[in-house]
Amino acid sequence: MSRLVAGLVTLTLSLTPLAASANWLTKMKDFDPTLGELPESITTDQHGNLYLTMRNTVQKLTPSGVRSTYATLPVPPGVLAAGLKFNEDGELFVATGSLSPVPPAAYVWRVAGDGEVSVHAALDPEGFPNDLAFDDEDNLYVTDPLLGQIWKLDPDGEPSVWIDHPALDGDEDEPFLGLSHFGVDGIAFDKHHKRLYVGNLDYGTILRIKVQEDGSAGPLEFWVDDFEHLAGADGIAFDAFGNLFVAVNGQDRLVAIDPWRNVYVLAEGGLLDAPSGLCFGVTPWTRHNLYVTNFAITRAYGIKDGVPQPSLAKVTTLFPGLPL
Repeated sequence: MSRLVAGLVTLTLSLTPLAASANWLTKMKDFDPTLGELPESITTDQHGNLYLTMRNTVQKLTPSGVRSTYATLPVPPGVLAAGLKFNEDGELFVATGSLSPVPPAAYVWRVAGDGEVSVHAALDPEGFPNDLAFDDEDNLYVTDPLLGQIWKLDPDGEPSVWIDHPALDGDEDEPFLGLSHFGVDGIAFDKHHKRLYVGNLDYGTILRIKVQEDGSAGPLEFWVDDFEHLAGADGIAFDAFGNLFVAVNGQDRLVAIDPWRNVYVLAEGGLLDAPSGLCFGVTPWTRHNLYVTNFAITRAYGIKDGVPQPSLAKVTTLFPGLPL
């Protein structure tokens, strides 16, 4: 049994690699699907506040549980806010996209500390900017599952295509979620920022891309290819030991992949309803908390039967998360 499975959560929990449920997954907050409260992505600041994208807004949740609207993005109705991350200066960056190029919705927005919103980058309207990751030079990497590529934005927001590869494309013939093909989605750097890891939602793969010394994209490799367990993969997050956690949106599942590429289903069903975003806390008292947004999109859009149950959940892990 790997250190991941042996050590996760509590000493009293006996966790098998293919656990059908997990009583160590706890719910922090419910949201109202009738009001369109479907939390897609999540991040945190250095004070322990959580930030969630919901429709065209960013919601802030304090450590004491007080919720407020941190920012409202000036996008057309129906456009969804997706990935979000803070830079070192405390500015929040948020991606928005739509399945339709008209009106344009493919943007990365900058939200200043006072909540003022401005366009950081306008990207190809045929695409869908999704998840975000910063490197050590304040460059921002943005996945685009409709175009099957990763953008790189310099600190001024100037965009370029960092990598365009067939392994990043979605499945146009049999999209896993049914609404549209969706390829490269979740994104995370490894501990040393030498490799970038991304998931492909439609194909259930985790891809690893070497970052060259000059910052360009190096070779791409299939790190894990497991359609059975990972099809529908969305947000991803590393802990400090090198275990990669995956929110498998399309299968109501939370998965962990250890450094030796062994795949473990930690939980499915129950409190999980189309989980899409993952984020570790960064304060001394929250670094072992893995937060999970239940997007509930598959039931809200009728892809699956049942009443949508959007929420915020968390699990306590043995190893702390990597710094964002």
